[in-house]
Amino acid sequence: MKKIFLIAILLFGMITTKSQQYDNPMFPTEITYGVTANEIDKENSERINFFVFTKEKSKKIDWLAIYTLARARVKSFFHHKKLHVIKAESSADAAIKIENILSKKRQLISNLWFDSHGHYGNRYSSFRIGTDQFSYKNIDDSNAIKNLQKIALYCDEKTKVALGSCYAGADFYFPATDSTPACRMNGDSLMIGLGNIFTKSSIYASESWVMAKPGIFTNKFGFAGYPLNKRFKDSVYAPAWERIGKWRELSKTDRQIKSIATVALDRNGNIHTRDRHYNEFKKAKTKSAKALKQLKPGLATFG
Repeated sequence: MKKIFLIAILLFGMITTKSQQYDNPMFPTEITYGVTANEIDKENSERINFFVFTKEKSKKIDWLAIYTLARARVKSFFHHKKLHVIKAESSADAAIKIENILSKKRQLISNLWFDSHGHYGNRYSSFRIGTDQFSYKNIDDSNAIKNLQKIALYCDEKTKVALGSCYAGADFYFPATDSTPACRMNGDSLMIGLGNIFTKSSIYASESWVMAKPGIFTNKFGFAGYPLNKRFKDSVYAPAWERIGKWRELSKTDRQIKSIATVALDRNGNIHTRDRHYNEFKKAKTKSAKALKQLKPGLATFG
């Protein structure tokens, strides 16, 4: 029954024309409406949420990405007044699509979720928007972030921005290997740099994995947990196992980074902090502790 339900969701998400209009190559590649961010009434305007999705090129079928996009499209179909899904080819592509929607509707952004893979093997925190990758290395580069700055024009102190990328908020050290020394992930630098773009908004990022389990749009622990692949049981992943479900927030008030409980999305794409931390639950705590004891070297390959 679960397999049938999953297939139905995937098929429905793929054929949903309501969301697919933003992926159409014929969709405008420049701003077509004359209303700018400065012309929108920031005090009284309604606000909408964006789920910005990135599918990376791969030789293998990324079922997780397909499932995530399908779930997002289904939610957007039923809650299209509040949630818009953007499948971005690049940060420029995302900016144009978002600006067109906002300038047409004369609205601002309430919640902004950047969904992409995090690459542990890079040895630093990052997130992607299509072909563009952002990390501590370029988050202060004016040329690299110019499209993020365009999106930020529609954000203010009422906006929440989250990085749905594994390890995006990690500040621990990637463990030393036989051939490389330990090196810092610099997720805090990435968050601070993003905060310098979205100057009035709260920024959220995970220290560990960001999953896509059933219920990712139910304000539950759909993004918490751990992957089952054998390579993730390599001892080099110990810092990620120790931080499962832990998120960090760059506060909009004092611009300081603080640890928070697990983050979740509701059916409208609103970003929430759960009342309880994922690892406060006995089942999650037991599984994490067991996994840490069973970690072994040599299960994963890093360049």
